[in-house]
Order: sequence, then structure tokens, then C-alpha cells
Amino acid sequence: MASKLSTNSTLDPAYGSHPSIIPDIHISLHPRIATPHLFLHYELPPLLFVDPYELEMRDAEYQLLGTRGRVNEGEEEEAIGVEVVIQRKLPTETTGSARVQLPVHVRYGEPVASTSKPYIIQEFSGPTVVLACDDTLSCANTGKYPNFYWLPSQPRLGARRSAAQSPEQSLAISAPLGNTLDLPTVELGTTAVVLACFAWVS
Repeated sequence: MASKLSTNSTLDPAYGSHPSIIPDIHISLHPRIATPHLFLHYELPPLLFVDPYELEMRDAEYQLLGTRGRVNEGEEEEAIGVEVVIQRKLPTETTGSARVQLPVHVRYGEPVASTSKPYIIQEFSGPTVVLACDDTLSCANTGKYPNFYWLPSQPRLGARRSAAQSPEQSLAISAPLGNTLDLPTVELGTTAVVLACFAWVS
């Protein structure tokens, strides 16, 4: 029996500034598979970013292998997206499921005129999920890894064999936008609050 996996990725919530990408993964393992692992490769559009320190704190759930691109809100080069690779070790039961939660954050979009929609729909692909093992007898090569050449741990990945790989899945998020006609009101309100704070302090 060949090892297989199927995935269903969702966004929770599918709007707002701090959603999570959640792949639900169902796995059927070869009875003799050894040290099975999941590798998840995310390719995010420029509108989205991750906090590497936040991901490193999830080491009880998975290991962050590396990121590439704009991973912080303040970084420049807005045309560049983000790549994230994480690894999760699996128990050796022959069948089961796994849920992996990747928190992402939405950058502030360019303000628009009042005649435009107050939000933007951003489509992107869900993660590529690769089931792999170290044992060449119970884990035949049925695919190949995405090219993680930029990862420091790439040599360790290359030693493993790909047992199954998920198909690509499309996701979409609704991200809020500012309104340029609201700017005078916001500036006036901000000025009033600052003056009131100074008056209270003095």
C-alpha cells in the first residue's frame, strides 16, 4: 500500500487583518513507513506576511525551517511575497489526520476613494504539503520536493524521500482598505485627542 495524503486548506477567518491558514490533512501511511514527516511550503502574496518569532513559539506543533521575502510589516520591496517552510513530525499510526495552523497578517492596503469598495479580495494558493520519510524501503519516491535551495537545512531535506504530495488549492481573503475622504476627519480627531492629552497632563 502506497502512502497517501489529502488536504483541505481554509482561512479562519476569511477576512480581517490576522487570519490563520489551516490545512486539514488526512494521511494513510505505508504499514512499514519510518519517521514520517510533513513539510508544508507556503507562498504568500505581498499583501500577507508572517512573524517568524511568533512561528518559532509554536515549536510544540511544528518546526519553522525558514522564511524568505518580506516577513515584517515595515520592510520595503512591496512587490515581493513571502515563502514559509515548516516541518511537522507525525506519529507512526497507519491512518490519521493532522491540522496545522499558520498565523498570517495583512498589510495595510492603499487608501481608495469613497466610490470604490472598502476592501480588496486577494487570491493565493494554499500550502504545498509533502509527506516524506527516511526509509527507502517503505517510502518510494512518488514525487519531489519543492526547490528549497534557499534553506540552510536543504541538505537534510534532500536525504528524504517524497511519499505523497498534495494538489494545489486556491484560497482568498477579504482585506480592508482605508478611504481617502475620511482623512480630514481622522486628522482632526487625532489632533483633538493629542491636545486633550496635553491639557490633561499639564
